[in-house]
Amino acid sequence: MAHDGWGDGWSDVAVGRAPRRPLAETAEFRRTRRRRRLWVVSGIVAVVIGVAAYGAWLASDVLRARDALDQVAAAVPGLERQLREDPQAAEAALADVQRSAHTASAATHGPQWTLASALPWVGDDARALGTLSTSVDHLVTDVLPRLSAAAEAVRPDAVTPRDGRLDLAPLIAVRDDVVSADTTVKGELDAVSSLDRDGLMGPLAQATAQVEDQLRSVHSVTATAARAAVLLPAMLGADGPRDWLVIAQNNAEPRATGGIPGAILHVRADDGRLTVVEHVAAGSLGPFDQPVLALDDSEEALFGTQLGRWSQDVTLTPDFPRAATLLQAMWTSAGHPDVSGVLSVDPVLLQSLLAASAPVSFTDPDGESVTLDGTNTAQYLMADVYAAFPDPAEQDAVFGLASEAVLTQFQTGTSDGGALIDALAEGARQGRLTVWSADPQEQKLVHGTVLSGELRGVVPVGETNAPLVGVYLNMTTAGKTGYYLSTEAEVTDAAPLDNAAQALTVRVRLTNRLSPAQAAHLPAYVLGDGPSDGTVRVNVLVYAPASGAVDSVTLVADGSTGVFAQEQDGLDVGARTVTIAPGQTQELEVRLRTGPGQPLTPHLRVTPGVLQGTAP
Repeated sequence: MAHDGWGDGWSDVAVGRAPRRPLAETAEFRRTRRRRRLWVVSGIVAVVIGVAAYGAWLASDVLRARDALDQVAAAVPGLERQLREDPQAAEAALADVQRSAHTASAATHGPQWTLASALPWVGDDARALGTLSTSVDHLVTDVLPRLSAAAEAVRPDAVTPRDGRLDLAPLIAVRDDVVSADTTVKGELDAVSSLDRDGLMGPLAQATAQVEDQLRSVHSVTATAARAAVLLPAMLGADGPRDWLVIAQNNAEPRATGGIPGAILHVRADDGRLTVVEHVAAGSLGPFDQPVLALDDSEEALFGTQLGRWSQDVTLTPDFPRAATLLQAMWTSAGHPDVSGVLSVDPVLLQSLLAASAPVSFTDPDGESVTLDGTNTAQYLMADVYAAFPDPAEQDAVFGLASEAVLTQFQTGTSDGGALIDALAEGARQGRLTVWSADPQEQKLVHGTVLSGELRGVVPVGETNAPLVGVYLNMTTAGKTGYYLSTEAEVTDAAPLDNAAQALTVRVRLTNRLSPAQAAHLPAYVLGDGPSDGTVRVNVLVYAPASGAVDSVTLVADGSTGVFAQEQDGLDVGARTVTIAPGQTQELEVRLRTGPGQPLTPHLRVTPGVLQGTAP
């Protein structure tokens, strides 16, 4: 056998017999060799015993951690319920859970775990188990006590207005704890999310995914609570009076964000007390000769210059922050004092709020008493009022009186606090409650929540890679027959494309529930400037997900594929006018593509109407 480094002649040397050793030397050599063998074997045995002991040590720690985490997992659901219902009685249970969580964390830390983290094959598992146990320990010992104290301080009955005022002190008192808890949860979520699950053992990888999902769910709660704890006191005048515009959108004449603004209330918030300064008809603001703010080309193409000239048309855009800034500019341009922001509600939300409260009454322009409750509010404000008052000015007066009555009712303390909060949350999810603040720091906190009404919308927590499709309606018949229009939208097909994009098919179904017989008895004001038989005409706008495209919009009835293509704020838009006769259903089939990196189940954001449905 030759090697260049051994010299040229090495392969030419003959292999000879090794010289014999003397007998005594040979015996000594054998004894030495046996001793060496014994030392080697002893060393190997020692290493094996050490490894086994180390493995047993780790195994013991793992078992202790597993048992402790099992105890935490079993106890936390009941503990959370106790903390909500009886915080004082939950103290002992909380202490037990904290001990178990600390045991799990202690069992997965120490020199043996530092060494294990550096070993091949098991290092990833050791680090992951340590991270998970630490996260659980922090959640139980830091987050849960802070949130339980906050929940006790701001329980629904404690934050229900009394005697015309909401006590802001409890909110202010828990603000720092809630923000700190959210910071901790976010940190633990980042730590667990950074773990590479591909190299973990199956059960540990599954546990890591479950903990990450649960942390995302918890973070959605703590992030919302932290924003509310910071925003609400300031917005409600804890630091001095704040002035707001409250617009009542009327879904009977659909607009992209919900409906045409009917009444506008100027509301002042001062240390938790809300006062209606004045209410005006939306039609009294404008029309202005020129848009109050510059419109871009896409806005003019999609909505016309009236978006910036008529207060009743600011909601043509599905971008609520844009609509709110336009309305604020119109308000001040008309000579009114500046305001801190804009809040929007609709009759469906008002009815839900009254269901959580008591009926309200007011005197209408004819001097008659009107009572609204949790069953009749939407119908009265979107249908009955037009039959009773053909004059638009009187209609606007009714909207203002009704909104003011509901606002006053909430401050009397007769509401079910829990039901009221649930109604507000559901209204926000449906897009019936939106908020915009003129303060950039406050708006930054509103951004990314369902309250924002932003053009790009919001997907559920943990689904940042899910595409969002917008489907919005703008009625063009200038009537109030939108009350009889039901809207359904669903994704009927989703096929994967390259780069984790998807090809989507969305079906939009519009049904005119008005019968010809009913239409014959409706006032001309309700029927609008279209056909007098109750036909509804709407512009349907479909917004593709970010970096996506609308490929086609087909009217199913005749197979026509005409579409008005635009782009707004970087989103591809396909628009089409649809006419629906009484008793008729029209369907649109929309084909579009998502942007890359959006492989999850798509979501829809649809104009909130009287009757609507969406399916994932």
